[in-house]
Amino acid sequence: MVNGKNKFLAACEKFLSIVNGILIVAIGVVIVCTIGLLFSDVLSFVRDRTAQGIGVVLGSLLILWVLMELLENQVSFLKGKRLDVGVFVLVAIVAFVRKLMVASLKTDRLELAAYPLITVLTLSVVYFLIERSQPGEKKEK
Repeated sequence: MVNGKNKFLAACEKFLSIVNGILIVAIGVVIVCTIGLLFSDVLSFVRDRTAQGIGVVLGSLLILWVLMELLENQVSFLKGKRLDVGVFVLVAIVAFVRKLMVASLKTDRLELAAYPLITVLTLSVVYFLIERSQPGEKKEK
């Protein structure tokens, strides 16, 4: 029974390694595509010079930053470090900040920005609490 259990655990670890590898490759491909999108957005902004163009470029930069954080977190996890849950909260914060930016460019109505703004503030408190609950663990960059 022990030998069968060890084989099963070894197979599970191998499968997990394969899935992690696929995840890293997928994030890498998305990063490369996002860099292409960023260049396209910058060229479009330089050509048109609109206020919406700035929002689009900043949105692409935010997406790229989020992807880089996710990739860095995944690589750190594979090196044996603890998975940083705060990164996923940051992803949500960035998504709502981007939504706020787009909403502010489309309309002047404050009601449309209230939900994303309240969500960003709530997620910021959650992120603060997560980071504060991890004493002595400094991020190494």
